[in-house]
Amino acid sequence: MPLQHPTAAWDLIDHQRGDMTLTWNPTTTPVVAIDSEKGGVGKSALAGGLIAVMAAHGHRILAIDLDPRATLTAELDAEKGEFSVNDLLYLDPTADPDELPELAGLAAQAIRPAGDAWGTTVDVLAAERALAHRETDPATGLEQRLASSLTGVTDSYDLVLIDLPPRAGGKLVGAGMVAASHVLYPATLDEDGLIGVRDARRTRKVLAQSGSSVTELGVVRNVVAQRTKLAALYDETLHDDFGDLVLPVVVPRRVIRQEARGGSVPITDATTSDGRDVTRAYTAVLNEIARRM
Repeated sequence: MPLQHPTAAWDLIDHQRGDMTLTWNPTTTPVVAIDSEKGGVGKSALAGGLIAVMAAHGHRILAIDLDPRATLTAELDAEKGEFSVNDLLYLDPTADPDELPELAGLAAQAIRPAGDAWGTTVDVLAAERALAHRETDPATGLEQRLASSLTGVTDSYDLVLIDLPPRAGGKLVGAGMVAASHVLYPATLDEDGLIGVRDARRTRKVLAQSGSSVTELGVVRNVVAQRTKLAALYDETLHDDFGDLVLPVVVPRRVIRQEARGGSVPITDATTSDGRDVTRAYTAVLNEIARRM
């Protein structure tokens, strides 16, 4: 469906109601961090929706949950295993370095499958509450440990998604951004959405000075409800501030999305018109990711 010039969020929601086919053809596995430094903008919901669409098309996905609230872990219904992503980042300060396991590829030992509703192609590096302790962990090199542990592991997947916590410039954000190849910014049409993207982009620039190399995929207008004057103002402001980074895609707010998350089932299972609206939006986001790779 060629898009002419509807850039306002609500025009795009109407446009997305037509046929939408997933076109996924990156030549390498993208490791995409989903980042905003404000809570409540739908980072985990966006990750879960993208995972659902990829799984529905038979693609292999690894979800990495770096948020101690473990919202994405819960949505994916990942069973509790012996290890979590917290174990990959933790380094016992009393341990003999010569007795520590080889870090490269160690993530494979912490990967667990998503729940049965998600099929057989979704794997998870799960979060837990103890992950919050890593923000104040004085261990040297913590931010590099996730990337090292994923060496050789990500090649088995078609997409790797990292759900970052809304912590401005924290160690967990740093670990996720060092491991990522690309970053996607979700933004609600309000002050939180705008500030969250601005601050996340600032952190990316700071990390780049330390050698992190992450390509920006763009800004996704996310959880968009009815048109109001205030929402329209923030829609315009996002375009003014971020220009071509604002993707021609909008994820609408629909109650069915919250219901799917609460039931730990993929949104792609929903057969209502609202469910199809959201699924098509996530499909469009994935197509934009592939196009910008």
